[in-house]
Amino acid sequence: MNKITKTIVLVLTTALAFCMVTGYAAEASSTVPKSLRHEWYQPLKNVKDPMFIKLKSHAMDSGSKAFHHKISGKDLQVIKKSKGWYQIGYTGNNNPNYKVTKRKVSGKKRTVLLKKNSSHSHYADVFLIGKKTKMSLGESSVYLG
Repeated sequence: MNKITKTIVLVLTTALAFCMVTGYAAEASSTVPKSLRHEWYQPLKNVKDPMFIKLKSHAMDSGSKAFHHKISGKDLQVIKKSKGWYQIGYTGNNNPNYKVTKRKVSGKKRTVLLKKNSSHSHYADVFLIGKKTKMSLGESSVYLG
């Protein structure tokens, strides 16, 4: 092959690889899935100001009474990830991942929200709907493997 043919093949291969990578990127939205839309709390025993995550259709509020941040509208980004996880937070940032599942908390199977701080994390924080059920410190985090 001559030098021009090699250059053309290299350029086309690079362009094809770029198109394949960008074609599989997840589409971002600002709409929170219905299964996640609740007021989630981490009501630990002996903690008066529990952490919370309030998810609405186009808004998010997370933190505690002492300090929390609100995100809404075009500032909110929701990206569907694999295995039921959703990345939710500020547009353009590397945000936490969330997933709704069932877990045994205080001796009863309950619907919980798992929050991973990064997609590579092996641990997730556990949040419940409402503040009524108290959980132990050991139940507030789960090892994902």
